[in-house]
Amino acid sequence: SKKEEIQELLAERRFEPSVVPTLEAYVDEQVKGSAKHDLDANLALLRHYQYNSSTAKPAVISKILLKALMEMPATDFMLCMYLIPVASAKDANIETLKGLSEKLEQCQFPQFWTAAAEAKELLGSVQGFDDSIRRYIFHVVGATHQLIAKDELEGYVNLKGGDLDAALASRKWTVEGGDVRIPTNEYNEASVKIKQEGVSFDQLAPIVVSTAM
Repeated sequence: SKKEEIQELLAERRFEPSVVPTLEAYVDEQVKGSAKHDLDANLALLRHYQYNSSTAKPAVISKILLKALMEMPATDFMLCMYLIPVASAKDANIETLKGLSEKLEQCQFPQFWTAAAEAKELLGSVQGFDDSIRRYIFHVVGATHQLIAKDELEGYVNLKGGDLDAALASRKWTVEGGDVRIPTNEYNEASVKIKQEGVSFDQLAPIVVSTAM
């Protein structure tokens, strides 16, 4: 497989600058969906950019960050950000992605979708971006709720009508009037007890997400 080829290449020549073009091309394959997300390979490329910042390509870094963002709640995005050269970090697209990441981490989901709509051209360059983010948001909601207002959930996942109904059915979440019932699990069962003490969703969700990683 392509991943095995890249792993072999990195095992032999990880620190040689000659591998950079191959790794950059591999990022494009991941973006197009012809190769799966490969954090190790992408971090190896970012280390080359870090060692020699004059070779860093913000457009490639943006693609790496997009793929990393799609892996939430994993910490891929944070790991990638640590390796980005200072000059590249000032790139407008990279700043945009950093802002989007912060909104997701803080569970500001409606605000995320508003900002994402303004960055549609950037985000649309990666196959399956919206679906990956929705999986993460459903994960957070499922870990922090047993019951949620349907209209509130619509704002969180940016879905309505039949699209939302299909997403709920696939997770065995059920509609009860204006609410959505979420099956109990190891996370939301504990969160009910905490919320009775007056802790809000905005306070609780980031904590639960971090413990679920």
